[in-house]
Amino acid sequence: MEGVDLSNIIKDLALGSGDNHVVTENVEKLKELCSGNKYDHDAVLKELSVLKAECEKDIARRVRAGKEGAYKVLLDLLYSKYSKIFEEMSDRDAKFIITVLETMTALMEMQPDLLDSKGVDLIKNLLDNVENEDILVATLKWTTTCCVKHEMNRQKLFAKNIAENLKLLLKVTGNYKLLSETLQVIRKLTLDDDVRVEFGKAHDHAKELGAQMLEPLTNLLKENTKPPLVSELMLTIASLLVRHELCKMVADCGVDVLFTVLADNYDNVTVVQQADKLITALAGHDDVKRDLVKSGIVPVVVSILSRHSSNANATALTLKCVAALCLREPTHGRQFIDSGAPDVIIECMKVHPDNASVQKNACWAIRNMVARCRDQNVKFHELGVEAILNAAYDKFASDFGFDIKSALRDLECDVKLDEQWTGQGVQLEH
Repeated sequence: MEGVDLSNIIKDLALGSGDNHVVTENVEKLKELCSGNKYDHDAVLKELSVLKAECEKDIARRVRAGKEGAYKVLLDLLYSKYSKIFEEMSDRDAKFIITVLETMTALMEMQPDLLDSKGVDLIKNLLDNVENEDILVATLKWTTTCCVKHEMNRQKLFAKNIAENLKLLLKVTGNYKLLSETLQVIRKLTLDDDVRVEFGKAHDHAKELGAQMLEPLTNLLKENTKPPLVSELMLTIASLLVRHELCKMVADCGVDVLFTVLADNYDNVTVVQQADKLITALAGHDDVKRDLVKSGIVPVVVSILSRHSSNANATALTLKCVAALCLREPTHGRQFIDSGAPDVIIECMKVHPDNASVQKNACWAIRNMVARCRDQNVKFHELGVEAILNAAYDKFASDFGFDIKSALRDLECDVKLDEQWTGQGVQLEH
């Protein structure tokens, strides 16, 4: 059968024969060990280690463990230790809780459907009451797993107001792992990746999270302009910029930090890519876009486009950034042309002739640069743009042929535009 996902089939014959395979036996042992009021911590930890290792092997084992009732066993274990949170917690208890949470995360990877209302309540209670930062990190990792490709889980968690918990966690200093996992959850709450749901609430979540967190996130970016946090902070900020007022909020907090970030990480392609995404998102607000250009972002963008022209992803993202900064702004287009952008753009198109994203974004950048100032076309023609665009059309006509022809049209090249529909004169009244 074509198109059938076979990833959740156990291919190990030793595991698939009969009922006595490792996962089943392991879950049964856990049930047996946890059946009484008291249980042997060391024995339980040993079985948890086995279950975690099995779940990390493949989705088939995770599905099997879920069907055997592993989720309920782990949840009951967490609830049995919940009272310890309000007491002087020993290292032994903390380690036990973390191990259960890590096993739960391994179990629920790619099967977030296991989460129920008791699980949602537990996540909220842990975030509300736990002070141990290692337990918080493990809880946030579990939360992230629950949010991937599951719209209802995101909505249930959001309804519990975990946004307030995340905002408080942003204020914790000196713990990279905790901040990183907090940023991860913020981003996951803004996803729209559940194919089972026609209309999700990703935009609503991003809007509300942005209103609460963009200011502290921008301030954190000012304090962390170098890896490892700088990329995660910019990616998180960009994911929340879904409305004009939110772009303005970041700009008012100090968008100049972008210049510091790019200066400190000029040769770091990973950071540059996230900076491109953030600049593109901010440029969605016309006033912010103008402020960025007035601040001198144009030569910086041209410079990083040239510096990282050998990297296809970075090139595509920087070209998209150029297109966003030039959209409906002829003076911006002139600044890019005066800063040497045409030479760099054409060079990028030559370096990556088979990369669809580079070619498409280059078309957008060229269009937006010359659309309202045709007197600048001559520079592109001197560089042989027509032949390059025609070559791109031969390769990508079916994907984005319209964009290529639009660029050719705005460059005043010879171009035959397709007639999308031609009337036959039928039933016309004279």
